[in-house]
Amino acid sequence: MKSCLQPLRIPVLAFFLLAACGRGAEPLTTAHYYDEESLRYLTLRQTSATGVEVIMRWASEPGSTGMWTGQGTRKDNLLTFAALVDEGQDRGSYFIAKGGESKMEILFKPGQKMPQDPGILGIYRRVSDEKRLQLARKESQAADERLSAAMKEASRTWSGVDKTVPAEWKARWPALLGRWMKIAYQPPEPVKTKPAPLSAAGKDVPTVEKDVNYWLKLAQVTASAYGFMQQPVVLKSSSWDGEYDDGFGGHVSIRRAKDGKLRVNLNCTRVNENQGADLAGQIPPESVTTKNDETTAAAVFIETDVPEAAKEISITLKRKGGFLWVETKRKATPPGSLSWFDGIYRWSPVPKE
Repeated sequence: MKSCLQPLRIPVLAFFLLAACGRGAEPLTTAHYYDEESLRYLTLRQTSATGVEVIMRWASEPGSTGMWTGQGTRKDNLLTFAALVDEGQDRGSYFIAKGGESKMEILFKPGQKMPQDPGILGIYRRVSDEKRLQLARKESQAADERLSAAMKEASRTWSGVDKTVPAEWKARWPALLGRWMKIAYQPPEPVKTKPAPLSAAGKDVPTVEKDVNYWLKLAQVTASAYGFMQQPVVLKSSSWDGEYDDGFGGHVSIRRAKDGKLRVNLNCTRVNENQGADLAGQIPPESVTTKNDETTAAAVFIETDVPEAAKEISITLKRKGGFLWVETKRKATPPGSLSWFDGIYRWSPVPKE
């Protein structure tokens, strides 16, 4: 006899209640959507029985970090949300999200006068974990291709003493990439399984698959790289005075005082504030040397609030063309510190007051 039972079909928004309905110990759920035409990602993350976090990311440029975060509540299969802001701030326009199993549509909540942020509106289709992984890999590859093109263009168009900078920067890129990813990416906890026996040669070690977050972080740091290389070189002076940036959260500010000393301030935030550092010092005129188009300054700076063995940092600054090279040496590294000052920094003029 043919069964009268029909497959259970649950509206997409309703699944947010499953973990809270009598099964509080289960993990909160997350759903992912993608707008292929506009290259927009939508993530709905359950925060409570009815609470939902809404995360939008625009990927029109590979590795883009442009994001919008909102918070809302689900009621009767309809999600109402607005921007996530600090307490007391205006949340701006309100939105509603509705849909079925395969797609989600975002609209302005009716009844608002002149609602803002229309870039959030649209239809997003549900995307599987396999598809997300494929898209993340593709985005990382596109960012890498953009970087290669930017370096080739810089090698062709940068002139004078700056013409050799792209090749030197390229040689430093693998180490820079490794440093950044060590902070930015934490692999997921491995699934505990019974270890398989090794072959006679002892070489059958399984390869750990890189996840979506790995490829996304890789694309984002590569975007910072091609953004740095795409900027034109503007300096026409060899003055030390200026603001310098390395494109990855590192900044150096230099002013020459009337007594000839270089007053140097270095700071960096690598990925997040937990991996930041500040350093300041002066370099006397006798420690500044010039040879051809290159000027070098060196001194020992003292970093406070670190163990005694790590306080002294030998700083060498090289000024050439439109760039500044920073090299540091220290006897010991502060515990837990993964940040760095070393690198090639691009010059910009002193801001006008």
